[in-house]
Amino acid sequence: MRFVLTAVIWIVIVGGLWGYTRQRLQAEAGIERIQPQLVQVTQKFDLILTPTFSVEPDPFALQVTDELAVTMDLRINGQQVAIAADSLQRGVPLVIEDIRGLVEGQNEIYVQASPPLSESEKSHAVRVQLRRASSSLMDNTIWASQGARVLGTVNFVLTARGDSGTGEADEH
Repeated sequence: MRFVLTAVIWIVIVGGLWGYTRQRLQAEAGIERIQPQLVQVTQKFDLILTPTFSVEPDPFALQVTDELAVTMDLRINGQQVAIAADSLQRGVPLVIEDIRGLVEGQNEIYVQASPPLSESEKSHAVRVQLRRASSSLMDNTIWASQGARVLGTVNFVLTARGDSGTGEADEH
């Protein structure tokens, strides 16, 4: 009797799960997925990054190739932006002109950088500014305490005219 009861329970559970997934797949097949259309902003914007430390490669990062480690990871809406390693210096603004990848609506800038181990007792920051022509649209600072990696995302909204809404930093 126990064997029959065990078989019935398995058939009910597995059969019910199979029926549910089959019904769900059939329902999803009839739904047309609409991808949002991202409208690229046509104005020219400049991104200015000012670190409060000398950026160095992360000494604890896993190196699986012979390539040099990236000193700063910068992404605009998920797209990597290449930065020359020697262009980042303490207190010197790095201006990246005519940045690409900004869209109308919600945007994000992700920054990750490693301060030197010799300055591990200090707090560090990277100031992130977005400008169009000579007007500042967004100005936020990403902070890290006591030698931790400076790591964070700055979110902001651009309108069709290229104006910026509120920008807020999400630090990790």
